[in-house]
Amino acid sequence: MSISRRDFVKYTAAAAAGTAVFGHSGEVFAAKTTGIVMPKKGKRIVVLGGGWGGCTAAKYARLEDPSVEVILVEKEPTFISCPMSNFVIVGKKRMQDITFTRDKLTKNYGVKIVYAEAKGLDAVKKTLATSAGTIEYDKLIVAPGISYDYDKIEGLNNPEAIKRFPAAFKAGAETIALKNQLEAMKPGGVVLLSVPPAPYRCPPGPYERASMIANYLKQNKKGSKIIVADANDDVTSKGPLFKKAWADMYQGVLEYVPDSAVLKVDASTGIITTEQGEIKADVANIIPPMKAGQIAFDLGLMNKPDDMFVRADAFTLETYNFKDVYVVGDAAHNGTVGGVPKSGYIANSMGKYCASAAVRTLNGQEPLAPSLINTCYSAVSDDEAIFVAAVYKYDPVSKRLISASSATSPERRKLFEKHAEDWAVGIWSDILS
Repeated sequence: MSISRRDFVKYTAAAAAGTAVFGHSGEVFAAKTTGIVMPKKGKRIVVLGGGWGGCTAAKYARLEDPSVEVILVEKEPTFISCPMSNFVIVGKKRMQDITFTRDKLTKNYGVKIVYAEAKGLDAVKKTLATSAGTIEYDKLIVAPGISYDYDKIEGLNNPEAIKRFPAAFKAGAETIALKNQLEAMKPGGVVLLSVPPAPYRCPPGPYERASMIANYLKQNKKGSKIIVADANDDVTSKGPLFKKAWADMYQGVLEYVPDSAVLKVDASTGIITTEQGEIKADVANIIPPMKAGQIAFDLGLMNKPDDMFVRADAFTLETYNFKDVYVVGDAAHNGTVGGVPKSGYIANSMGKYCASAAVRTLNGQEPLAPSLINTCYSAVSDDEAIFVAAVYKYDPVSKRLISASSATSPERRKLFEKHAEDWAVGIWSDILS
């Protein structure tokens, strides 16, 4: 890190003041300045967002060319995995099982980490303003994740409703809130889980959660049921496999209702109004329509007034709006990038090929044609799972990423649940260590 130690105070003092912090070589310091910090002395890539796509991009940019300085900017001190968080909701895992530090990115790869909030972008001067000061870049990779479009559901965009109807599709406090609500519900209660309209983060995620909650109710809450109110006309991923599991294991426990978008919620009564009518729920997991993380809007990355996701060139993931600014992960616009799912594995794949494209163009080289892999396991009970796998390639005619091949598991199996556990451990290691 090029900033002088004299310009820092110990983290403990900063923590009390709520100051942004820097992490480097296992040490943490707090910035006292809001001017240019860590002045650029050579080639530099800045990554904004320390989730699946961002951490991967930071690591693989360093692997692509160790001479390139990489700075990761992230406001949250820990990495909490949304994949596998459904296990926490039903008591099969603990939050600490899906919570990690990013320390090894610094220790093993020399990624410099700034824990701060992004405040603004100057694409002409190539600077990113943060709560810790302004950071210069040659290339900026933005990995903002998703945010909830609360305004699409009447009555939801207020603190009381958000607390009563947690979405829990950004793992953390809402994960625990939903878990606690399920545990507190009396036997014979009704759970409602809403599936948002596509595109949304992790297409099979709501259906896995519904399956696991149904299994939990069957074992722990006699006489209870879960209603799945789907805004889509059918299960959006692994449909036949999920429906077979529901028919075999959860008759009378899980009710699936397609074409049933949530229109209105009432936090005082627990009544949910859908396209198919009203439902009185004891616990309601309302997953709102989704859009790119708010910072993508704040930085001016949206190309059209009604865009909800960031338009980018599919070959490099460079954004339409700004040269040398890229986007990876769930925030990417499917209409321009192609029909890839908004999954953790895709974010990981995007992080790798975007890092390569950014480094190669920074070094005056042509980027390589992108190829992405997606693998996703979904639990349907305590010990059985299903999966989907796909490969995506760049199509020079449509200039989009298209499916080259794909397959789903032939059935649910106990072996696949073990594979799911191994998959999680493997990809967490790939991202963070």
